[in-house]
Amino acid sequence: MPVLPDLNRARLGAVAREHLESVVAIDSASDETSTTVPSTEGQRVLSEHLRGFFEGLGATVELDEFANVIASLPGRGATADLPPLALMIHLDTARGTAVPESLNVVPAWDGAAILYPDNPELTVDVAGYPTTSLFLGHDLLIGDGVSPFGLDDKLGLTHMMTLARILFDHPEIPHRPLMLIGRPDEEIGREDALYGLAATLAERGVTSAYTVDGLDPFEVNTANFNALGGYVVFASEPAEAPDGLLRSYGIGGVNTHGATAKAEGHRGAVRLAAEIAGRLDDGSRPLRFESNAQRDCDGVLALWHADADAAERARSVIDSVMAPHLSKGASLGVEEVDSVLADGAVGAMLAFVRDFLASAGPEPRLCEDSEGWEGYTQPYRVRWCEDGLHLDFRVRDFDPDGLLARREHVRVLAGARPSEWSHQYKNMGPLLAQRPDLAEAAMAAGAAIGVAPLDNPIRGGTGVDPFLDAGVFVANLGTGYFAPESEKEFTSLQLMADHALWLTALVQS
Repeated sequence: MPVLPDLNRARLGAVAREHLESVVAIDSASDETSTTVPSTEGQRVLSEHLRGFFEGLGATVELDEFANVIASLPGRGATADLPPLALMIHLDTARGTAVPESLNVVPAWDGAAILYPDNPELTVDVAGYPTTSLFLGHDLLIGDGVSPFGLDDKLGLTHMMTLARILFDHPEIPHRPLMLIGRPDEEIGREDALYGLAATLAERGVTSAYTVDGLDPFEVNTANFNALGGYVVFASEPAEAPDGLLRSYGIGGVNTHGATAKAEGHRGAVRLAAEIAGRLDDGSRPLRFESNAQRDCDGVLALWHADADAAERARSVIDSVMAPHLSKGASLGVEEVDSVLADGAVGAMLAFVRDFLASAGPEPRLCEDSEGWEGYTQPYRVRWCEDGLHLDFRVRDFDPDGLLARREHVRVLAGARPSEWSHQYKNMGPLLAQRPDLAEAAMAAGAAIGVAPLDNPIRGGTGVDPFLDAGVFVANLGTGYFAPESEKEFTSLQLMADHALWLTALVQS
């Protein structure tokens, strides 16, 4: 049995909160438009912060040119001579993450609507989001309700930092040699920094590792999606806006991660705009659409209206499309404008999205329809490029044949329109089937602290392909929070304490 000192849970939660607040104060959102590694300077700042933190706890710390940070702790006790165990998190957060003025505590949450300080219209309660029942009675830690504050993956980092603090304060706890690692640019799938890191781990005898990057409390993941990214090109057709009224409609979608889209009622602006355009009468038509650069679920739709009556009819259509999603965080802004960069590609793109949604093909179709072991095919963003309008797709499936079938479905619908596709990551499940001990050790560690971990698939990826290719087997561990990469996201002081204890038991195996 692992050695678990009698730690005050409330005090441990307070310590974890301090660690979380220290790292969310550093803006380390990645940038897919950058060509550097890491893609943002904030990730280097965070690495330097971690160097000081871990050195203060007696670790030997290495920091490379890519901002990979490795804090090594020698083993202690009966397991001191075992091969090293690596725990990894990613330093970056998703686009749209913002540093809040402060984190706020909702004590002993009773399931009633959470009062987000800067977004009183946002309604999150246990009735609307049944999965939050896991947090009933907990002291919630929330952001401002306007932007995510980076629990993916700064909560995993917090657990790792709290583990290091526990081991420093309690030298009687035996553990394997440990390598606590932060790595850059996971959110944008950039692996340049990982090949050398994977080789270093393999050279040092690491064959067992965990990413601390899951969602649900105490989940253990040994399978993840196969993933493709792609786009369909719609040729630009610049046009003059006809006489009439021009209005710009800011469509705020329901912002969620694809992993939790069904449970949280995801709706993206691309889908909403397509639904609106399909219900307009001849007195209105779309002229322009642009996705938000920071939040893919948001966008701006410019419409032409023949006259005020047509504009009123269109507004009725828009309100009816948006109304079911407002309580989940959707929003609408309207502005009359003097001019629009009208382009016929917009109408063609929105019609394509409607045809895609109505077509026969792999199901479930969208992330908001998909859960568990189901895949999805998501048209999620519009970009204007030199060769025209790009409609970006995320394609996800646990079955590689299913993934290809989803891609072919889009390609067939695109017809003569150009499309480009690229591999993003692969399912780690077939390789991890060789190492059931990774999941078994995490399950046993959970039992040691009185919890029963869940065996779930990752409805996403954790960027571990280079490690698996190098012979470093990496499973993933949950971190315990709600609404990843959303303005709704929160965790609890109790779960932060318990996840640090879970890691404390695990590193003794």
